[in-house]
Amino acid sequence: MKVLWLSPNLNHYKARFLDKLNSEFDLEITVLAGTGNKEMGYVDSEAAASYRLIQLNVRKPDFGFSGVVRKQLRKIYTDFDWILIPKENKNLLLFLYAFALKYTTGKKIRLVSYNHHLVTSGPRKTSWFNRIMTRFYYSLYDRIVFYTLRGRDEMVNQKLIRPEVAFGANNTIDTEAIQRVYKFTYPEKKEPTILFIGRLIPSKYVNVCIDYYFKLKARSGLQKLKLIIVGDGPDAFHVKAALAKDPTIEWKGAVIDEEQIQSFMTRTSLVFVPGASGLSINHAFCYGRPYFTLSEALHGPELAYIDNGKNGFILGRDESQNIKTIEGFLLNFEHEYYNQAFETGKKLSVEHWCRQFYAALTN
Repeated sequence: MKVLWLSPNLNHYKARFLDKLNSEFDLEITVLAGTGNKEMGYVDSEAAASYRLIQLNVRKPDFGFSGVVRKQLRKIYTDFDWILIPKENKNLLLFLYAFALKYTTGKKIRLVSYNHHLVTSGPRKTSWFNRIMTRFYYSLYDRIVFYTLRGRDEMVNQKLIRPEVAFGANNTIDTEAIQRVYKFTYPEKKEPTILFIGRLIPSKYVNVCIDYYFKLKARSGLQKLKLIIVGDGPDAFHVKAALAKDPTIEWKGAVIDEEQIQSFMTRTSLVFVPGASGLSINHAFCYGRPYFTLSEALHGPELAYIDNGKNGFILGRDESQNIKTIEGFLLNFEHEYYNQAFETGKKLSVEHWCRQFYAALTN
């Protein structure tokens, strides 16, 4: 079965997933990729891959509107059984072009998307226009694979999509890379450490993490608190300003090598990304590290993996109470939080993701 995967930004974790899916399952994958958006903190994969890669000199923001992309798609369209185009409004023109090619080429290739579900409650409640557009997309795609099984069920229950075209594959990270370099262990209680890991962009609130760190470090018993920041992007100026105040803060920049990341995670007492959280949740749990974030942020569906108060905390709007919660966690150091986080991580393997995605295409 031949699959064309359109990827405006082929980052390192997506590249690893596709390599495994291509090499270990009965799929022949070709990736049509843009150049990404490096100024936003994305990191490309430099590892050799088993799939075929067609790299176009088109930036991520321009990918869905690019005539270069459409021309290349038309050239190779009939070579495939499935074509994956992410269901996003910025890809609407590209999707409609691919849909039209079903009829102009005489070969009705099936179209699939792998995406978030429509959020219909909470701080990200969607507009009526977004719901209409979602119904429109779902009516034309041959298959939708959601980032979580829970998201798939919500869309079916709300009758936004027909159940026979809706599937789920729990979004995750390259858990096999972690297993090769890490054996679960508890951090040192005497060296409390907070880790921020993610792109340094406004939605991640690295400035909030830094502010909490300084306030926690001023507390009795936490004078030796450490902060490690892994990531890069336009909000790096917040980190540079913090380093001028406290040179003990460790800024590692953008790191994708799992052996380096495990050296930071091993020291970490908790992972704290106050803002938009997604796969960083998986990353923390696969190392057995509790995850802390703020409820008000615009999170991905991976937030559902946090069992509040057991493997992490979804903190509210009261900053003083949040500080007390984190302080109590760091001072009490209960092993059960780490055990629960690690057990959650075991359920989010890349092998499981591959099987779910393969089943979505072959069912």
